[in-house]
Amino acid sequence: MIILTEAAKRGFRTLRPDGEALRLDRAGVIPEGKREPKLAVYLGEPEDGDEPIKYRGEPLLYVSRMVSAAFDGCVVDLAETPEGVGFAIGPPEAGREARS
Repeated sequence: MIILTEAAKRGFRTLRPDGEALRLDRAGVIPEGKREPKLAVYLGEPEDGDEPIKYRGEPLLYVSRMVSAAFDGCVVDLAETPEGVGFAIGPPEAGREARS
């Protein structure tokens, strides 16, 4: 299971229009020399096997089965970058600064 920080939950909530589902899944092709898959969050209906992550009792984000398995136990946090606000994922013991 992927864990969302409270800051990430609030961030995802602002992205989600009422009644729409957000999905976290692999994005396109993995660049050569890169071991981790690129991830994307997009509007889309949940698929069979998706793991729902709830916020205040209602589904906030659906994580694809492959992403959930690959990043089991990892933490998604809100991240501020030079390009703006985004989301970062990493192991819980790495701490906020080490997630990318």
